[in-house]
Amino acid sequence: MEEKKISEKYNLKDKVDENFYLQSTEQVAVQLLNKILVKCEKDGTILAGKIVETEAYLGKDDAASHSFGGETERNRPMFEKGGILYVYRSYGIHHCINIVTEEKSIGAAVLIRAVEPLAGLVLMKRRRGTDNIHKLCNGPGNTAKAFGFTKDDNFQSLLSENLFITNNRILPKSKIIKTQRVGISRSRDQMLRFYIKNSKFISRK
Repeated sequence: MEEKKISEKYNLKDKVDENFYLQSTEQVAVQLLNKILVKCEKDGTILAGKIVETEAYLGKDDAASHSFGGETERNRPMFEKGGILYVYRSYGIHHCINIVTEEKSIGAAVLIRAVEPLAGLVLMKRRRGTDNIHKLCNGPGNTAKAFGFTKDDNFQSLLSENLFITNNRILPKSKIIKTQRVGISRSRDQMLRFYIKNSKFISRK
């Protein structure tokens, strides 16, 4: 019953518009924090979670980005206009979801690293094989698995009726932590990872 009340809060009029995704990638990465990711399953189940951790990948000149060196078949979604998903497999095991940003041909995106689950927890727990709410979406691979994202979601629009991001309270700067990106070997000095201070749902401290 509680999940139903939560899910009823999310509707299309609250979703962010295309202009949001066309901002600079770093701006989008920061402003995604505290917004709500909503995915509607075919059976009507609503999955929703508050975005608590992101990483920005800036484009063709960012050595850590998949778009570094130019467009390929794999990274092609990154070179589309902002507002769609780029989904890839990490180490051939975990899917990861990225929000494509900026104008067409830029090759930039924001990795969703962690989410605080809000609705659809029964399905998320089954998919993840755990009842620990703090571990359902505490990492990019875990988030994708809990939400059921696969390569079939590549190029999916974030402006649709079944997949979108809704506005939420804007965080003050004091609540946003900025650090180096993690889990990469190139361009490690760039401060492009962002998370909500004191959140218990991030991937790592």
